Formats: sequence, structure tokens, C-alpha cells
Amino acid sequence: MISQRDEYKQLIEHRLKENIKSFELLFGLKHYGNCISILCQELDQIVRLLFLLNSRAEDRRLFMESSINSHKWFRMNSENKKELITEEILLKFTDTLNGWDRAVYEFGFAFNNLSSNFNYGSKDPIKSMSDVDRQNLYKYITEYHVKDFPREFTLGDLVPILPAIIKLISKNLLAYLEMLE
Repeated sequence: MISQRDEYKQLIEHRLKENIKSFELLFGLKHYGNCISILCQELDQIVRLLFLLNSRAEDRRLFMESSINSHKWFRMNSENKKELITEEILLKFTDTLNGWDRAVYEFGFAFNNLSSNFNYGSKDPIKSMSDVDRQNLYKYITEYHVKDFPREFTLGDLVPILPAIIKLISKNLLAYLEMLE
């Protein structure tokens, strides 16, 4: 019989493989908005995995069980009542992150904002991003991918490095999965 941990890992690995295949097909078709949406899904998965890894053993068990059974995550609070894990709780958790983990959250947040305004057919969505989001994207890219990336980058500058970005995200997601006890 397969353990809950292994079943959870298989679930995440299967989704990642599926998303990478989809990303590659969509990238080849120049459907960059969909590629960025897939990147956002995997960045969100990393934040959830970090949350899981930083939770108590009993909560980790509940989160994995919920994922396996396609249920929302919850934990038992101090009053022994179910507490739904909301985006607000995850957002508070991200305040505790440092280094690459924090960069992944900020990068994902900026990418989410980019993907929700992705009208690349008629104008460059990078130009309509907030200065904070542009700076977070720039910081992540220069720190982890392209040292000499142009400060005043465009969508045309970003698109060629999307495959490298998903590759690094998937590598780190798999590394975090290996940390599960």
C-alpha cells in the first residue's frame, strides 16, 4: 500500500509533468498568456508546499489528505475547530519567507498581476504593470536567470526566458517535495 506522503508526492509530480507538457506545447504555439498562467499555478504550488513544510506534522497530514481527496485545506485551531486555510492565511505565511522562497512569492504575485492583464495582442502588458511588480520581476530574473537582463524590459525580452523560469520552478518544487517526511 502506498503511503499518504508518497501519494501526495505523486499527485504533485503528475500535475507538474502535465503542466510542463502543456507549457511546452503552448510556448511552441506562442500562447504566452497561457504559459504565464501555468507558471503562476506552479509558483502557487511552491508557496502551498512551503506552507505545508512549515506546518505541524498533524497539519501536514491533514493537508496531504485533503489534497489527495480534492478537498480544501483546513487545520484544527486552538479551540479544536476546523479552520479553513484561506488566501489570507497563506499571505500572512509569506511574510515569514526569506531568500529564494520570498523571491518566488513576490515573483508569483507580479506574474499573477501580469497574467490578469495579458492583452499582448495589442499592447505590451509589461508597460502597464506597477513599478513594484516590474521591479520584483526584474529582481527575480537578474538574480536567478539573466544577470544582464535589461532594466527597462519588454514582453519581448521576457518571453525567451519563460522556459528557463519554468525549469527552475519545477526543479525547486521537486526538491521541496523531497523534504516531506
